This record gives sequence, structure tokens and C-alpha cells, in this order.
Amino acid sequence: MIARVFVPLVGANGESAQVFEAIAGDIAPEAHPARLLPQISELFDFGLYGIGQTVREAVSRFVDARRAKLWLGRRNGRVNPWNLRISDLQIGRLSDENARSAGLGLALAAICQAFGRDPGVVFATGEIKLPGGPGAPVVAVGPVDGLRGKLMLVGDYIVQHRKALAGARMTVVLPSTTPDGRSLAAAEASTLQRLKTEASDAGAALDFVFADTLDGVEEALGPFAMHEIVTPKRAIGLGAAVCALALLFTAWTALAHAPIELAWAPVTAAAAQTRGIQVDAGDTEPQRARYDSATDKLQLLSDCFDEQRQPLVIGGETLLMRVTARDGLPFASKLRPPRIFIAAVSRAADPVILDADHFHPQSAAPASDATLDLMTAIPIEPVEDEVRLFVVATRDPSIELSALQADLRKHLQGLSGAAVLTTTESFLQDRLGAEIEYQFKVTNDRSLCPA
Repeated sequence: MIARVFVPLVGANGESAQVFEAIAGDIAPEAHPARLLPQISELFDFGLYGIGQTVREAVSRFVDARRAKLWLGRRNGRVNPWNLRISDLQIGRLSDENARSAGLGLALAAICQAFGRDPGVVFATGEIKLPGGPGAPVVAVGPVDGLRGKLMLVGDYIVQHRKALAGARMTVVLPSTTPDGRSLAAAEASTLQRLKTEASDAGAALDFVFADTLDGVEEALGPFAMHEIVTPKRAIGLGAAVCALALLFTAWTALAHAPIELAWAPVTAAAAQTRGIQVDAGDTEPQRARYDSATDKLQLLSDCFDEQRQPLVIGGETLLMRVTARDGLPFASKLRPPRIFIAAVSRAADPVILDADHFHPQSAAPASDATLDLMTAIPIEPVEDEVRLFVVATRDPSIELSALQADLRKHLQGLSGAAVLTTTESFLQDRLGAEIEYQFKVTNDRSLCPA
């Protein structure tokens, strides 16, 4: 492949108007007697070797910026070899002024050859300016003189080759500003529009690119992406890295969503203040309690049931609950600890969801292998009703309590009786997952539960 870019030249006095081609190919020239750099040695006889050195550095920076984006390392990509030369000139050597304005065209030819791009018919004029400070800032494109004359040379080319340009794509790359700091698009608007009209009449598409930096031409002439070199060794290494990342992601996902095993624990193991009340020490369900002003403590009460063996609680009493949580996978709570909620729903009242602030860590010896061992005391309103308490757990940190409660109330609208309880159960299972429940009746008839 050979990349070509047309470079229009006009001296500051409007003389020496001509167009030459900046040509980049992959065949290296013969060694120069003065041991010049092979990539740019053929520019020496035309007075372009100095600007060629600047172009060589600019192209190297351009390539290195794309090399840094390679997945498998900077050495894992290659570009095509490029060597610069130019077509014959009407004059032997260029002046310093014309040499500087040829920098952009030479750079674009080298870049298109390096990345194997055929951008069509391209004209370019502009000065290449290397960054002066440390680091790797972008290569700038500086303004040049004689722009109107150079644009007229582009127009002459369109007129002379109008038959060959039918259906062609033309691009003119220019600095974004004039030497006096004005916008070039605005300063030469009439000339640019005339060129577009001439190209359209010839059946060609003409685009103008106004570039502040060398990177600014990529959208019009690129993409200039470096391809990875895939060898068996590198493919195996990449495959191993991908597998390792997949395993790591799978393990992280499994731990982050590991199941939580909730269970009731015996309240009596945590409360020594039973004061002789006969309470089954193996009973793991919540226990009735009453506040004892003499000891300023809650006193456990015996279990109480109705004729259908459903637990009864007298209005005004307190319900003590002890809950343990265990990880379904080891160390899951190290990554994402469980979040505990209490949901209360009854046939008559609106549902309520409370966060884990209502739980307190167990002060006595915690249950073995439990991630959490928590206690809470819930005062019971003196309103006769059937109540179902849910303790639910999730590892999802994005759950918002207010939104969850509002969504639950919306699902319960229009329901009554047992449907309220069953709908709440399915709702919590769908949204949160792990749950345990306790259903009881509230009565104000103290005779049903003698002390």
C-alpha cells in the first residue's frame, strides 16, 4: 500500500504556487551517504529533512498513544512500516516557510500508511508543533500563511480532474485558525463554499477538517486503531486471564448473593429474669413478656394459645424475639453483611416495615456459627386483631425501606382478611428472599391468658 496526500504550496508573497504529493510507502530507500534516518532521508534533497524529523516524532507520538490502548501490552501491536518521499517539485528546494506548512501533509501520509487507511483524495496544509513540556501532550497543528492561494490550488485540481473525481471522496485538512487568530472557517467562508460547489458539480463529496491537534483528523480519516497480535502463547494467556476474571466474578456474585438462613432462637437462653415462670427452654418462637416496674426489666410470661392452638398475646404486653442469621456460603457476610427487617401486617391495620435498628446484639453467649444473633422487643397495641410478623433478610444494599413499604401497601390495596397475610408473605419472598414468620392473635381479655 502507498498513502498519498496532496500538499498545496504558496509563498507569503503569493508566488511559487504548486501542489506536490507527500507519499508514504513500506519500501525503505537505499542507505544515504550521510547516514540520514531512512524513513525521511529522501526528503533531504528538497529541503524537507528538518521538518521530516518533526513529522517523524509527531507520528511516533500518535502511534504510541494508540499502542497504550492495547489490552495485552504496548508491544502486542504493530503498524505498517512507512518511509516518506515526495513527488517532483517545480523548484529544487523549499523555503523554510513552505517546508513548515508541508508538515501536516507529510504527517497524514505517514499515519495513513502506518495504519493501512485509504482516505481518498486528501489535501493538507498546516504546521506540526511538538509539545514543549514534559509528559505526552497532543501534537498541535499550527496556522500557516497563504491559505487563500492554497485553497485556489485545490479548486484548480477539482476543475482539472472533474471527470476522474465523479463519485470520489475529497477531504481538505486545515488549521482551525488563521495566523492572526481568527477562525479559518469564518475567514475563508466564501472560498470554502465555492470549493464545495465546484466539487458537487464534479460529482464528488468534499469535506473540510479544521484541526487544532493531529488527533483531530481521526474522525474524518480514521479510525486509526492498532490491532492486537494474536499468537498461541498470547491467546492462551488471554484465555487464562479471562477465565480467572470469570471465576473471580462468579465467586464475587455467589458471595454477594449468598442465601441467608434465618431462624428463631430460644429467648430464655438470653433472659435470666423469668422469676419462676414456667417457660419451655427449648421453645424457639417469640415469647410474651410484661414490664416489671420493681426490677425495671421485662418479665417473661408463659405461652398462651386459643382453642385452635394459635398463640395469644394480651394487648399492652411485649413480644420478645431472638433471631439468628447464618451464611449460606462461608465468608459471604465479609463481602456483604445481611440487612435485617421486621414487617408487621394484620387484617385491620396498614403494614409496617422496620429496619434492623430495632434489633440489638445478643449480650449472652451467641448461638454457635451464627453470623448475627439479635434480640428485639415489640410492644403490642391493645387492639384485637390477627397479626403476622415477618423477619426478612437481604444482601442488597440498594433496598430503600420507604419505597419497599409503599410498594407493599400498594399491593395490599383492596384486599382484606387472610388475603392480606398471604399476599404480604409472597411479596416479601419475591423482593427480599429469606424470611421467617410468626402469627398470633391480640386480645384484650386477660382471662384467656392467666398470669
